[in-house]
Amino acid sequence: MPKGIATVALLAMSLGCVSASESHRTVPSYDEFTGRLIRLMADQNGDGRADQWTYMDGNNPLRGEADLDSDGRIDRWEYFDTQSTLVLIGTSSRGDGVEDTWSWPVAEPGGEMHTAISRRRDRHRDRHEYRRDTVLVRAEEDTNGDGRIDKWERYEGTVLREAAFDTTFTTGRADRRVRYDAQGSTVEEDRDGDGTFVRVQK
Repeated sequence: MPKGIATVALLAMSLGCVSASESHRTVPSYDEFTGRLIRLMADQNGDGRADQWTYMDGNNPLRGEADLDSDGRIDRWEYFDTQSTLVLIGTSSRGDGVEDTWSWPVAEPGGEMHTAISRRRDRHRDRHEYRRDTVLVRAEEDTNGDGRIDKWERYEGTVLREAAFDTTFTTGRADRRVRYDAQGSTVEEDRDGDGTFVRVQK
């Protein structure tokens, strides 16, 4: 089986495909001029309506879409690289067909799983969350939408332990931070940008 077709088969399984003996037919579409396969369409839940679409370049998948809850709106998107490897998964946090959350299926070099969120739901990824074993350990935000991270959060378990800010919105590094512990919060500043934080007296 060619690698691209094998990947498509795995994609179908990941979206809940049942055994091939059942009548969940996959319908291919071809380019009318070149004859190349350009799309596979399937009804995965057997209700008579298409709910999965995989867009192809011949045997190689480019991206996939699925309507997992059968409401007529796409709520899962899958993206593949040139080697037919799944590299990014998009979802709709509200189930309304707007893609606003993305997760990478492979862990970062440090073992963290990365999820990006578009809080304004405009496809600008302005919040990034990093987890280990499903537990949130840190997050980064672009709070003003200029494309630069200006807020950093650190968690222990489900507890926020530190929030740091670039109050200039230009340097890309924190100059003010708040630390939280059982006694309350401590505010610190790095006023000259040398990386040394000094406690701000309340």
